[in-house]
Amino acid sequence: MGTRLKSGFRNALRCTSGNVATLTALLMPAALTLAAFAVDEGSLYLERRHLQNLTDLAAIAAAAQISEPGEAAEALFKANGIDGLTLLATPGGAELPNTLLVESGRYVPDPDTSIAERFQAGAEPANAARVTVRTIGTTYFAGRLLPQPRIGTTAVASASNSAAFSIGSRLLDVDTKNAAPVINGLLGNLLGTNLSLSAMSYDALLGADIDLLGFLKALAGKAHVKAGTYDEVLQSDVSIGQFVSALADVSPSPGANAALKTMAAGLVSSDLTVPLSHFVSLGPVGRLALGEKPTGFTANANVMALLSAGAVLADGKHQAALNLNAGLPGIAGVTVNLAIGEPPQNSTWFAIGERGDIVRTAQTRLSLVVEVGGLGGLLGKLLNVSVRVPIYLELAYAEGRLGDVACPTGRPESLRVTVEARPGVAEAWIGEVDTAGMKNFAKSPRVMPAQLVNVLHLVTATGTAHATISNPSPTQLMFSSADIENGIVKRVSTHNFTGSLFGSLLGDLKLDVKVGGLGLGLGDVGKTVAGVLGNASGPIDELLNAVLATLGIKLGEADIRVSGGTCGRSALVQ
Repeated sequence: MGTRLKSGFRNALRCTSGNVATLTALLMPAALTLAAFAVDEGSLYLERRHLQNLTDLAAIAAAAQISEPGEAAEALFKANGIDGLTLLATPGGAELPNTLLVESGRYVPDPDTSIAERFQAGAEPANAARVTVRTIGTTYFAGRLLPQPRIGTTAVASASNSAAFSIGSRLLDVDTKNAAPVINGLLGNLLGTNLSLSAMSYDALLGADIDLLGFLKALAGKAHVKAGTYDEVLQSDVSIGQFVSALADVSPSPGANAALKTMAAGLVSSDLTVPLSHFVSLGPVGRLALGEKPTGFTANANVMALLSAGAVLADGKHQAALNLNAGLPGIAGVTVNLAIGEPPQNSTWFAIGERGDIVRTAQTRLSLVVEVGGLGGLLGKLLNVSVRVPIYLELAYAEGRLGDVACPTGRPESLRVTVEARPGVAEAWIGEVDTAGMKNFAKSPRVMPAQLVNVLHLVTATGTAHATISNPSPTQLMFSSADIENGIVKRVSTHNFTGSLFGSLLGDLKLDVKVGGLGLGLGDVGKTVAGVLGNASGPIDELLNAVLATLGIKLGEADIRVSGGTCGRSALVQ
């Protein structure tokens, strides 16, 4: 009996047919728990991957619409069913769940800079956007066992949108038939030669456009500049003769070509040089090899505008003095003294650039002494007396700042370029000024009352007047692809200046008339002087406009032209 019990017990111990079921029953809770965690982990991985994809797309959308990056990113998330995110204006609170932080800034793909530091939030001009998203992950089984998991994703995208734009070209509004003598005198003085071009020649120059990059390539060959890129050409100084000759080589207009060749022939021995670094800025296009052109991008410039800019920069003394035979009715003679200030650093009149780049006119001082007609009635018919009118102008630079460059539909025909333009502040006087001090732009020369009439020291009329033209805030100009293709020039005007400059000065004119040393107030003499000046207001304004327009300047206005633009595809960079 005892033997059989012992044998049965040993057989029971050797039997394993129920062990699997037992172990399964014991381990099933742990296995189910691990499986739940695995499902949740896999779900969170897929959720984070989906969120990262959306973050990447949101960064691309934000960089493509860099003027409104937050709205672009938020719209993308909403379009994909995520509309519970709080859009943050600053990084504060970015660690909170269900938040969307969009930062615009500048991305520079510099291999010498670590990847993490290539994007600088808030840096201008902005060409990139960083999108950061924080959400609460979804759990199906482990929600009661573990804290709610947070998912965070970040992406940086950059877009290289750029445009070619310029300021000036005011000569388009000048009647060259009447202004040709003035333009010949002033432009010839700046170039250091005698010009006698006809109004027809100036019309041809005004009507011709050239490819700026083609001009720089031709100029490099003409000046024997050893350069592999456009930027290397711009580091050179070329003679004004080479500059004008290269313009003639690339001009497509026979009339403009003939005028430029005539001009270049008189500049062969000129020692004036054009500092090209102050002439044009090419931005990223400048790194291209000579002869290469950016895809889908044109950079055209007006020949007359190029010529005027080169003449202003070539004037080594930055001061010109000349007598003009204006040929305007009622004006007997004109003496002009012109001083041109050094351009601000990194400031040119034409630029290919990104958002925030600036073009400017030159800071200018202008003194004109105008001899106005005869005053036969001033002392009966015994004397024929003219009125001498000294006018002094100080013109701060006008500027255009490139704003948004966008293609809302992604297609080239939807290209839209905005430029914030502001005319330069101008102050004008009727008064005497020391022309020797005009070239010292560190301070303004003193303007003294001017003696307008002096008849044998018996009859004198002294006068002074002052007018200011200013525009404290910029005005936004928008150029469509059609405007750009058609070479449309748009302008912004001051808000506090209407009518003629000389008319405004006459409104402020204070006359002191003396006869035989005695102050007689205005009386008949003063009224006669004021009447003669009033009659000459039109020709004097025409003269001022012609002189300033030769320099690409207009009182109280700024002209802007956008000649090309491109929307580079927005792409992930981090």
